[in-house]
Amino acid sequence: MTKGRLIVDGADGLPQVSIPRQAVSRIVLTGAVGLSAGARSWALYNDIDVVFLSRRGSYLGQLSGLRDTANARRLLTQAAFAADDGARLPLARAIVRAKLRHQIGVLHRIGRRDSGADIGGACTAIRQLSEDVAHAADTDELMGLEGAASTGYFEALSRLVPEDVAFQGRSRRPPKDLANAAFSYAYAILLAECTGALIAAGLEPSLGVLHASTDKRPSLSLGLMEEFRPLLVDRTVMALLRSQRLRPEHAIDSPDGEGVWLGPEGKKALVDGYEATLQRQVKGALPGFAGTWRRHIHHQAQLLGRAITEPGYEWTGAAWR
Repeated sequence: MTKGRLIVDGADGLPQVSIPRQAVSRIVLTGAVGLSAGARSWALYNDIDVVFLSRRGSYLGQLSGLRDTANARRLLTQAAFAADDGARLPLARAIVRAKLRHQIGVLHRIGRRDSGADIGGACTAIRQLSEDVAHAADTDELMGLEGAASTGYFEALSRLVPEDVAFQGRSRRPPKDLANAAFSYAYAILLAECTGALIAAGLEPSLGVLHASTDKRPSLSLGLMEEFRPLLVDRTVMALLRSQRLRPEHAIDSPDGEGVWLGPEGKKALVDGYEATLQRQVKGALPGFAGTWRRHIHHQAQLLGRAITEPGYEWTGAAWR
């Protein structure tokens, strides 16, 4: 930090970028990037999340400030809910249904602009799986239905990208192509976004509803982000690919040669597109609420907290916009 500005130095130690601190809402560090003590203290004091991603774009963790509003009774209630399979199953079903509904919406929105693509079969299959969600006996069965829907969904999306983009469906750890590298990188940023929103709502991110609670990942964050994956990340990545703002030359081979990473220009294009999406103003996606998509994530985290701590409160996902 220098005179009210955040300074980004290059590998040679010389300043490369100077940003007014009031323009900074989040700091994302990818790979072997350092953060000065002054910048770290300023971020924590001002509730600016500092997100750490690996070189390949996987979420590692984050620093969050003192906005945590959790209390002992709330955490105990959340822990009891997470441990009760019967109590969390209806909410887990609602989370999966919301995600599948938005997957269908994305396919319709993109497919209607591409008369040569047949997405009807994928939408029909996802609708049937969504109906099956209501009868899922446990979260393992729910995850199986969600996985089947996502397989068909990404296969359909692969038919909606330009011919020079090699995309044969979802691949992870490592991503095998440009599209998958972009999806994985943006999902990691969204995961950090959801983790920060849950902390602000006074919830413990590791205590899951759809995903099992574990020390190795923020399971509740993964549940919160499910419905926002299609709405925010998938639409953004597909728009960047279809407009050729993300191009094959933006992908680089990983050092082990087993996967693909986004290069610097690809990351910039993706982050710019993602931020533009999250700053978009939205009305009516959540009952009685308006604001940016970023605010919607935070509001949905609060509603998720109500579903966990208030018996009888029914959580529903955002409406398609």
